[in-house]
Amino acid sequence: MTHIALWLSSGTLLLTALAVWFWQKAGIEARQQKSANFVDSHIQDDYVVQQQGVTPDGNELSNLHSVAFRDFFLRAGITPTVSFFLKLVLPWLFLSILAAYFGGWLSVAGVLLLYVVLVRFNWWLRTSRRQRDMLRQLPVLIETMVRLITIGHSISAAFQQAVITTDEPLRDVLDRVNRQAQLGVALDKALHKEAKTFRFTQLDLVAAVIGLASRFGGRSDQALERMAAFMRDLEHAQQEFASLSTEVRLSAWVMALLPIAIGIFLIIFNNNMFLTMWHDPIGKNMLVGAVVLEIVGSYWLYRLAKTIR
Repeated sequence: MTHIALWLSSGTLLLTALAVWFWQKAGIEARQQKSANFVDSHIQDDYVVQQQGVTPDGNELSNLHSVAFRDFFLRAGITPTVSFFLKLVLPWLFLSILAAYFGGWLSVAGVLLLYVVLVRFNWWLRTSRRQRDMLRQLPVLIETMVRLITIGHSISAAFQQAVITTDEPLRDVLDRVNRQAQLGVALDKALHKEAKTFRFTQLDLVAAVIGLASRFGGRSDQALERMAAFMRDLEHAQQEFASLSTEVRLSAWVMALLPIAIGIFLIIFNNNMFLTMWHDPIGKNMLVGAVVLEIVGSYWLYRLAKTIR
């Protein structure tokens, strides 16, 4: 049991260090974001012109992964704090101690793999739910803007007043847009930036209409009204299509996850059988072949589910 205790102690120290590092990284990125918003409000127009044909520098390339990490948490509606990482790590430690006591180090590895898969699936589920909620709230926001524009408000004033009546989760995105607009960034550019961050293409369409109305004028209220009607029709068609394709998508999920679940179950509760197969030449080839087939099959099932989503 001594080596098991050493493995658990090493894993505990490693995960604690990662949690502290993530917390410090989140604080640094929050301060950098505030400074970047202020600077972007003054240099964005000139920067876009000068940036054409210029490759990004080394600092931008080095910060690519941290920005992607931050944007992922923004899309999921998660604030990376110390308590968040502690809540993330402590359940795994408890389950790992149980697995080490009853099954050994291989069971601990299986628990870690299962825990990572479940946490990642939960974050993906939260992100998808927030995207659906924002898509459902966007036509209401546009209709509110149309009513305010009709009674004489400018498009910027209508947007700021419509934000007040918007609920979560779309309110988070619009508040970020509002803060940038108050710092001097053009409203359409702020909308385009947040649409890219949250991967919200419908908001990018709104940014395009607002940009055209700001530059060339015209009946922006009519364009926004027709866009709201189009988004409602599109949402209704997507819901109907999703209900018709539920059986196919559910079958794809089951076929992709069932072999993984069975493999992890065997690793956790009967790792002697897994080790026997691994040390046998034929069994080892079967395990490697199963992993390769699972990866290929999961990829094609993912493509199938994505095309009918």
